[in-house]
Amino acid sequence: MKLLEKFEESMQKIFNPLAQKVGANKVLQAVAQGCLATVPITIGIALVSILVNINVGGWGTFLESSGLYRAGQEAIGVTMSLLAVYLLVTISYSYSKIRGYHNLIATVLSMAVFLIQVPSTLSIGEDQSVMALTSDYLGSNGIFVAILISVITTAAYCALMDKGIKLKLPESVPPMVADAISACIPSIILITAAVLIKLGFSHTPFENLFSLIATMIQTPFMRFGTSPLAFIIFTVFCNLLWFCGIHPSAITSVYTPVIIGAIIANTEAFASGSPLPYASIIVVYLVCSIGGNGCTLGFCGSLFFARSEKLKALRKVVVIPNIFNINEPIIFGVPLMLNPYYFLPMLLTPLVNGFLGWGIFSIFHMSLNPTFVLGFPWVTPGIIVDFFVGGVLLAIIWILCVFLDFVIYLPFTMMDNKAQLRQEQAFSNGEEG
Repeated sequence: MKLLEKFEESMQKIFNPLAQKVGANKVLQAVAQGCLATVPITIGIALVSILVNINVGGWGTFLESSGLYRAGQEAIGVTMSLLAVYLLVTISYSYSKIRGYHNLIATVLSMAVFLIQVPSTLSIGEDQSVMALTSDYLGSNGIFVAILISVITTAAYCALMDKGIKLKLPESVPPMVADAISACIPSIILITAAVLIKLGFSHTPFENLFSLIATMIQTPFMRFGTSPLAFIIFTVFCNLLWFCGIHPSAITSVYTPVIIGAIIANTEAFASGSPLPYASIIVVYLVCSIGGNGCTLGFCGSLFFARSEKLKALRKVVVIPNIFNINEPIIFGVPLMLNPYYFLPMLLTPLVNGFLGWGIFSIFHMSLNPTFVLGFPWVTPGIIVDFFVGGVLLAIIWILCVFLDFVIYLPFTMMDNKAQLRQEQAFSNGEEG
């Protein structure tokens, strides 16, 4: 414990000043508050996500016949698959409040600017199209753009209002009416700018802002292969994106065909009794993201040592979903995203897990059954998948990785815990005073 305490003290000297600077930044405050406000959505849909994606015995048949599967998927579609929209609203509202504007105008304008950027002309045949919004850019693929637009639009609105670029109305006009009418000039400026930005992108190879972001992220990984080292580096980069608020789905969609191709090649070799050509990458794939990107199951274990009221309250609602690989409540609720305390553990854990799994497999050459990788629903707890894929040894590797993730996260969680305790104590003293 003394070694752990010394490490924690040395890390506090580095991260506490950084955390204080981050905490004083109004934009990052707004992003953190906005992300936290989405926890009721991600937690609320977690149970439904688990139940409708488990296919055990006759449960899948029952879900289909009763209509529960369709209803559940539709519920997921308007919650988790529209997370960018929820974040857009909560971040913009939080930022406008921090800037001293307690109305909803900035939030509504941010929504308008965001939706203007969303491609809404869909081809339905030759020379035929319809106007419609799809969820392609409203969920994970639109999170970074939503954060960007909510901050920029709100900042621009507040700046215009601060400089008096608004309709001035007599004091006799009720505040609710005055807020809406006085914002007309900023609204015209911001919406016109949004249209011009969309027009500008339409004349580029990217066609829209979302494609620009996706292409910038995807291009560096187009040539990645099936080596375990490549996948470990890829996972670390995904975690870096998550930390910065960019959902890694933009690049996982590129890399997923590579992984699936490797699994299928292994499955065909397994069926024919031949050696698996890509055996090691299966092991790395199964241990690099335990609980989700960031290896957040280990973080859940560290929460049981936290004493701050915030972290104890979050512990009650995030641990069980994370066992089933749902980690959005942790990323946005704690949050891990843009939280300097968790920058290092989010990058270190996949490195440790990946090299540990790869190393043990290289030594023991355990037998694997890759068919189970494709056969299990994504909400299946990792230890179950690992046991069926690689037997007891792979299950032990999984447990060892979770323990190491816990050890890595613990000192950083304790630093965050102390910072939260100080804030709670200051708030309590302020109330009492």
